[in-house]
Order: sequence, then C-alpha cells, then structure tokens
Amino acid sequence: MKTKFVLGALALFLLSGEALAFHGNNAGMNARLQGRAYSLFLSGYLAYREGNLDAALEAYRNALKYSENEPEILYEIGNVLVKKGNLAGAKEVLDKALSQDDGHARSRYLLAGILAATGEKEKAANLYERVIADDPENEEAYVHLATLFLEKGDLGRAEKYLSSLIGRSPESFLAYYYRGRLLATQKKFESALEDFDKAISLQPSFDSALIDSGGVLEILGKHAEAEERYRRALELSPNNPFIRERLGRVLILENKIDQAVGQYEELKKFSSNNLDFRTKLGLLYLERDRYDDAINEFRFILTAQPQNFQVRFFLGTTYEEKGQLAEAQEQFRGIPESSTVYREAMLHLAMALGRQKRNDESIEVTRKLRAKFPEDVDLLVFLGGQLEDAKKYEEAVGVLSEAAAKNPKSASAQFSLGVVYDKLGSFDKMVASMEKAIEIDPKHAVALNYLGYTYADRNMKLKEAESLILRALEIRPNDGYFLDSLAWAHYRQGDFKRAESELRQALTLVPDDPVVLEHLGDVLVSEGKAGEAASYFEKSIAKGHEKPEEIRNKLSRAREDGPPAK
Repeated sequence: MKTKFVLGALALFLLSGEALAFHGNNAGMNARLQGRAYSLFLSGYLAYREGNLDAALEAYRNALKYSENEPEILYEIGNVLVKKGNLAGAKEVLDKALSQDDGHARSRYLLAGILAATGEKEKAANLYERVIADDPENEEAYVHLATLFLEKGDLGRAEKYLSSLIGRSPESFLAYYYRGRLLATQKKFESALEDFDKAISLQPSFDSALIDSGGVLEILGKHAEAEERYRRALELSPNNPFIRERLGRVLILENKIDQAVGQYEELKKFSSNNLDFRTKLGLLYLERDRYDDAINEFRFILTAQPQNFQVRFFLGTTYEEKGQLAEAQEQFRGIPESSTVYREAMLHLAMALGRQKRNDESIEVTRKLRAKFPEDVDLLVFLGGQLEDAKKYEEAVGVLSEAAAKNPKSASAQFSLGVVYDKLGSFDKMVASMEKAIEIDPKHAVALNYLGYTYADRNMKLKEAESLILRALEIRPNDGYFLDSLAWAHYRQGDFKRAESELRQALTLVPDDPVVLEHLGDVLVSEGKAGEAASYFEKSIAKGHEKPEEIRNKLSRAREDGPPAK
C-alpha cells in the first residue's frame, strides 16, 4: 500500500485519526468504563468509524456523564473536535484529560499537534519531548519534534532527534527522509541524497522521498536521474499534478520538449483551470512552432485574466512568430506602461513595424521608449540599429556614441558603431570600434568575424584576418557565415582547394545564402571550373543577391569560359 506522509503535526493526525482512535482492546479503559458508559463509548466509536462525527460526539459526551472526567473519553472527544475543526474546544478537553491523568500519552500527543498547528510551537515541542521521554519508541513524535525545530531554524536539535530515532529504529524510513530534508536545507545535497535513497530502499513506494530526491538531483544537475525519480513517483500517484509538473520541468531542462508538452497536456486534463500550467503549455507550444495551439492557450488565460499582461505579451510574440504582425501589434499596444513587460512589448512592437518596412513608425516607438528609460544603453544600441537600417547613418553614429559614452564597457555599442562607420566608409573608425569591442569582450564572435572578413574582403592583413576568423569559429564552430569568411581569407591567399572545401561545408549550414553561393562560384572560376561556377551564380541570383547585375556579369563571363556543369 502506498505510503503517504504529510508535513505538519496536525495534518498527520487528520489523515491518520483512525489509527489513533479507540480499537476496543484497551484493557485498562475497559476496566474503568462499565455498563452504560462503556455502551455509549462503543456507540461513539462506531459512529466515528462511519464518519458520523456529530453522533460520535454526542455519544462520547453522554458516556462522560456516567464516567466523569474519564481521560479516555475526554481524549476521544478531543479527537472528534479536531476532526470538526474545533481546535480550541479540543485543547480544553485534552488539558482536562491530562489534569486527570498526567501520564495519558495519547492526549499529550494530540495536544502537541494542536499546539503546533495553532502556532504555539515552543509548548508543542515541550510536549513532544515529554512524549518521547515517556515512550522512546514513538517514532512519529521524534519526526514532529524535529520538524518543529527545523521550522524554528534550530537545525542542530532537529538533526539530534532524527539521528537518535535512526539509532533506535534503523528501519525508520521517515527518519531518513526528514533528515534528508534537513540536510538539503543546509545545502548538503550529496548527504541528503544518501538519506533519501535509504528511505526509498526501506519503503520503495514512498513517493515523497522520490519527489524530494528528484529535486536534489535537479540541483546537482543530474536531470536524467531526476526524471527517473519523478516517473517512479508518477507511477505511484498518476493523478498528482505536482509530480507531473516536476517531470515536465525536468524534461524541459533535458530539452525533451515534445515529452514535456505531453506532460503538460496531461496536467491540463486534471487541472484545466490551472492558468500557470496552461501558460507553460502555451510557451511549450510556441517553442515547438505550434502557434495555433499556443494562441488558444494564451487566449483562454486572457479570458479569465484580461489584465495578465505577461500572457498578453506571450500572445503577441506568438502572433509575431506566426507572421500575423497586425495581431501582434494589437496585443503589444494593449500592454500599459505600468506593466513589467512594457519595455519588451514596445521593442517587439518596433520590430514588428520594422518587418513591415514601417521604419519611421518603428523608430518613433523606440524614441518614446528611450524617453521613459533614458539610461538604458541596450535600448540606445537597438535604436542605433534601427537608424542604420533606415540608412540614417549620421544620426545612428550620434546615438551609438552616446551609448558607448554611457557604458564604456558595452561591447555591443562599440560593435554597432563599427558597423555604421563601415556603412559611412570610415574604415579606420570602423577598425577602431571593432578592436575596442573585441578588447571589451574577447569572445565577441561576431566582431571577430566582421573584422576578419573585412580584412579578407579588402585583401589585406590576410594572416590576421584568418586568425580573427578562427577565433570566432572556436566560439561558434558551426556558423556557416564564419566558415564563409574563413574560406574567403584562404581564397585571397590563393588556397583555392581549401576555400572550396570550406564553402561547401558552409552551404550545408546556410544552403540558401546568396553571398556564400557567389563566393563558391568565384572560387570555382579560379580553379578553372567555370561551368560549375555558373550554376552557383545562377543560384545566387535566384536566392535574392542584393547586387544581381554584378552576379549576372560574373555568370556571363563563366558561361563564356566553359560549358555549364553537368
């Protein structure tokens, strides 16, 4: 039978009250309760077992009339009052039971649970200590006492009682479990895992230990092992949304997105109104390009929470990714300045307008945003990029120079400034900005490639160009554009065979790039393969090269120099 252990002293009593109730085998009590009192006591017990708390309470109170202040009857009344939520009444009768019999262990134990639940933790701890002194084998009293000390931050005393319980009862899976939790609180994760594993070995169906050990494994970065624990816990409790959510989360960490989607779809069946789960499901759909499904989830949430601006932002982003730019803009515009996602929403609005070639509107959105966040350097860099796209180069230089002045350590500001200087034909300034970006961030792969390719394209500093591009490739080894740059550096050095090999590799990564196609055509011409080169020039034009007339001239010359490639 699956074992459950719920935190909190009172919760334990509420879930296991039957185990604490009278079972008709207390010989001492039977001797004291005779005749009518005993008959009424049994009636109360039977009513309690059937779940009829009012009838049980009435019977126990009537029994008390024939056996005044009998501790066993008072205890059962207290137990029923706890079930009914009348903790104050329960405390009163249990105090009376203990005043009649100071050694009545069950009354003291139940009273300790009430005190813990009502915040009187110091008194509760004292009672649990007395229970343990009277009955050193009471396993649950050790656990409750340790939990109280843990809540108070008294980790030493908590560990003392749990270790004492393990010494007395080495088969106590609860002791190992709670000590594991204690160790995890102290960030002693490896030791915590050992205790959780011990608890699981003693009680394989203990799902709380499986769940908490999964959490520790996540912290340790052992996601596959955490997944296995959560799956075992889910087999024990297939309808437990908490476990399924944990499993979905670790699957995301393992990049098993489709499996994570499956878990959140199951969560949706059991918790269709849990908007947090549905938000995560929508984001997973967005990750897998299931745009319509993501839109349905986000719209469902917004129906229930129209002021949930984070979800409105997610919905706008989904429309943006789907290419429905008007719908995206509507959602972004619906996010107020007071929202925490306002800045990001306006940036996406600006990008959506830019994709529609509405450059002036796009820039105006960013200008207004800049007024709200005047010290935001990243925002200035973004505005500089917009101005560059709109060919407003002089203004872009001013904005990006301001960004660089506000944050001299901003590699992105220096890089963007270098790109604009390049567009203006200011070669030396471009080089200075790129070198500054690399100085700030030696792993700025795009700056390394940009400067290296510029040197190669100008047929200068070819060894330095090669070195810069190789550094970029160390950072991003599977970047097709970087491979194209390296090939161009080798082409300029006359190493055509090596350049051809690198360009063919680049085309496996960026097969439709018109510049890479053009470069391979150039290399093939230099190798005397004009016919084959012509086919790549044709593809370059077909893929939208920005200088089609220049490529047509190359194509014409290639056709004159050799037959088309077969």
